[in-house]
Amino acid sequence: MRRYLKIAKWRANKQLQQQQRSWQPHKTRLIERIQAIWFNLSTAQKLYLLALSSLIVLQSGWLSATITIIALVIEFWPKFNQLWHSLAGKALILIFYASIANFVLAGASGIVNDVTHVSANHFNYTHNFATLLYLPPWAMGITLGTLLLFQLFLPFYIFILLLIKPFGSERIKFISQSYSPLLTAIVRFILASVVFINLTSFINDKPPEEVLDNILTSFVDGQAIAKESPTEQQKAVEELSEKIEQHLPKSSAETPPSKRNVEIDSEGESDGESETVENLRQFLNTKGYFERSKRLIAMFAFSFEADSYSRCLKDETSKAVELNDYEIVQITPDHNAPYGYRFSVIACDSPGVTPVKK
Repeated sequence: MRRYLKIAKWRANKQLQQQQRSWQPHKTRLIERIQAIWFNLSTAQKLYLLALSSLIVLQSGWLSATITIIALVIEFWPKFNQLWHSLAGKALILIFYASIANFVLAGASGIVNDVTHVSANHFNYTHNFATLLYLPPWAMGITLGTLLLFQLFLPFYIFILLLIKPFGSERIKFISQSYSPLLTAIVRFILASVVFINLTSFINDKPPEEVLDNILTSFVDGQAIAKESPTEQQKAVEELSEKIEQHLPKSSAETPPSKRNVEIDSEGESDGESETVENLRQFLNTKGYFERSKRLIAMFAFSFEADSYSRCLKDETSKAVELNDYEIVQITPDHNAPYGYRFSVIACDSPGVTPVKK
């Protein structure tokens, strides 16, 4: 019996060795093929493959997004320089970023008005500070959005180039020189979408899964609204506006008087926290880049824009910004206010001007 077992084991080992020898050429050819493909890839394509592997294997969205950003810079920066050195390209780039700057200026003006409750014309330095805060995310977001749209149209562009190639067209070779341009365009679009979702997640301080669900929900709701009648569309838009207003922070005008009139003094706090520590704690507890930016804007207006001394009568703990000869904006630290400071327009009570009593 033991002899038969030894013979069976010997035959099994012999067959296994024969199969390994038969598979060895295929394995060698496969390794050589993979090596040939790897060495034919550009640096950006290798980084795209690494980013896709980290997304699938490690399931790390931030690592994949970081590698993708590096790959996009490596791939598109030479083309950006090439476009910049032409007159038409330079004009196109300047118009593109000038449009972004115009939108940022308008958006910053609205944000300052939302924080201070007066026109941004009276807070020039605060408006400039808000512009500096909002310019990087706007520029990066619009640039990345444009790049995503470019990835959507790139496969069609490659398909058109393939169609006109038999007719002797030798136009624009930067796509045809890369290995598998169509597959690269698809992978680039997927990874650019991952970058966009992770940046949105970082700005809004939300999980990437929630951001993706919100995007898909908005797309589905938009498709459903587009198919409805005008009356139902108007009703759906009103319901959507109500949902957005519910998620917005309440302004100081809606705060109960018992809470609005509370002035926080660093020496009188029951828990012993200083005003700076309390401001820092509330800043860290605020969710999202834009909401934190509003706190910074309110802090900047109080610390740098407003005057500690004014010809108009005001509270000792507050600062003032003059609107005109008869009105001032009184800024008072108030941790119960939406952004840590209470902005109120009051009549100027000075030796030369006496407010009219109502």
